[in-house]
Amino acid sequence: MKKVRVIALGTILACSIGLGTLSVEAGNENSGYSFKIKKEQANTSTGTKYRQTTTERNTWKVRMYKSTEGTNTVTTYWLEKSNGTNVSPSAKVKAGSGGLNSGRNHYVKGNAGANATEVRLTAENNNYSSNTYSVDGYWDEETGRILPGQYKESYTTEYNK
Repeated sequence: MKKVRVIALGTILACSIGLGTLSVEAGNENSGYSFKIKKEQANTSTGTKYRQTTTERNTWKVRMYKSTEGTNTVTTYWLEKSNGTNVSPSAKVKAGSGGLNSGRNHYVKGNAGANATEVRLTAENNNYSSNTYSVDGYWDEETGRILPGQYKESYTTEYNK
């Protein structure tokens, strides 16, 4: 009987410790963004969010489900600090067809400058054009997904995978 209690208590303790550590890890969230992409590759950005990770391979995410430039058109995204310092590689993201579930998730590593700091999602037209257009999508400054070893800077998945 005593052995059963010790095992049960050990199991409860192990589960409690496991659940406690999960609460501090980054989640894979979808924070909406909507802004106008400026002409001639001028930058546009969101407000800042705190990226608490201390590892560059903890990816950030961006997905563009709509662009008034059209389906499958490309916009370039990256993370930067509020002072304009780039702190991640850029991602060339294709626009979805306009539905909330369209487009693909792009998971990109941060640079050392993106660790434990405020960052914002920044974007520009992928080509030098005098046109402006609007984009809508989701982003997350820190997903908790570690960049797999076979990828150098980023990888792409279907929606919510």
